[in-house]
Amino acid sequence: MAAIQRAGTFPAKIRTPLAPAEYTQIRVSFAQGQQIIVEKTIGDAGFTVGEDSVELVLTQAETLQFAPTAGSPMGTIKGPMAYMQIRCYKNTTDAPASCVWPLPVYDSLNLEVMGT
Repeated sequence: MAAIQRAGTFPAKIRTPLAPAEYTQIRVSFAQGQQIIVEKTIGDAGFTVGEDSVELVLTQAETLQFAPTAGSPMGTIKGPMAYMQIRCYKNTTDAPASCVWPLPVYDSLNLEVMGT
């Protein structure tokens, strides 16, 4: 799994157990420090449903919500590892959850959100 680079976009592609169209709900959660930082679901901007997977993109502003996990060249306080998980819902007996994937977070030299 890749790392989150603060102030940059972060794309993720996740294969689902069944075709995503078979689920009525799909949620991808990103957490750090035992708090949900960002969640994406079907219908959100940057969340695309494919034939066998979902793709999502965290925006520059969303990646800035994470603290860097490695020493920052800009002196930002180091935070704990970030984590990502996908959960799907078809019915009460078919609601799989993935393992929780650790993600390092790296700082950028310039934290400006570009294009605004």
